[in-house]
Amino acid sequence: MFLAWLMTISLFLACIYTTIVIFDRLKERDASDLAQLQVQLEKMGMDHKQMKQAM
Repeated sequence: MFLAWLMTISLFLACIYTTIVIFDRLKERDASDLAQLQVQLEKMGMDHKQMKQAM
C-alpha cells in the first residue's frame, strides 16, 4: 500500500514539473514571437514614413 501511495505522489509531482517546464518554454517562445512582430511593425512604420517623404 505504501508503494502505491509513493508511486501516485511521484507521478503527480512529475506531471506538475512537466507542466511547468512546458509553460516556461511556451512563454519564452511567445516572447520571441512578440519581439519579432515588434521589429516587423517598426520596419513597416519606417517604410511608410519613407514613402511619404518620397512623395
